[in-house]
Amino acid sequence: MTLKRKNIAENKITDKASHFGKKAVCMLTLAVMVISFIGNGMVAKAGIKELNKAKYCSFIIPSGFKPTETPGLYVNEHHPLESANISYSVTNIPQDKILTNEEKKRGEKADASDVDILYDELSQEMYQEIQEENYKELYGENINFTIESFENNEIDGFPGYLIKTNFTPEGMQTIHQTVYIILSSNKVFTLVYSWADDDYFEEAFNESMTSIHVR
Repeated sequence: MTLKRKNIAENKITDKASHFGKKAVCMLTLAVMVISFIGNGMVAKAGIKELNKAKYCSFIIPSGFKPTETPGLYVNEHHPLESANISYSVTNIPQDKILTNEEKKRGEKADASDVDILYDELSQEMYQEIQEENYKELYGENINFTIESFENNEIDGFPGYLIKTNFTPEGMQTIHQTVYIILSSNKVFTLVYSWADDDYFEEAFNESMTSIHVR
C-alpha cells in the first residue's frame, strides 16, 4: 500500500506572526492537514461499497463560532485571540462505472477500487506515521505527537473512527484534536475539533459532537 504525504511547505508560519495569531494560524493549518490527509492518504477497497449510502451529515455549530472563507472551517468570533476551530469536509467515494461497448473494447475497467481513497483500512499506526511526518515538516522538530485513543465508532448505523490526539509545539501550549471519520458507500464525512489548553470550549465542543447525525 502506498501512502501519500501532504506537501505543507507553503503553510509554514513566519516569525512575523504575533503569539496569538501564530497559534491560531497554526491550528487552522493543522485542521486542514488532517482533512487533507484523510482525503488523499489511502487506497479504496471493495468493502466500503457494501455500506449504506448517505445523503448528508449534520451537526450543531457552537454558539459564537462562524464560518470562514475556507469552506467547512469554523472559528470563534474572537479569532485569532481564541484559536479553537472546527473543520468539516465531505469526500465522495468513486463509484463503479457502467461501461459502454466501446469502453469495454478499449479494456477500461468498471471497478473504481484502484482510486487513492482507502478509509476502511485506516489503522492507528498509519495515522501516527503520516501525522508525525506532516507535523515534523510544519515545525521542523519533534512535537511529541500522541494518539490518546483510536477507536472504531458508529453514528446512526454508519461505521467509522473516533481519534483523539495531542501535541505540544515548542513555545506553545498543548493542542488537542478530536477527529470523527464517518463512512458510507458513497461519501466519507470528516469532522475535526481543535483547541489549545487555554481555549475553554471543550464543553461546547462535546455538545456539538453529540449532535452529529448522518442520514
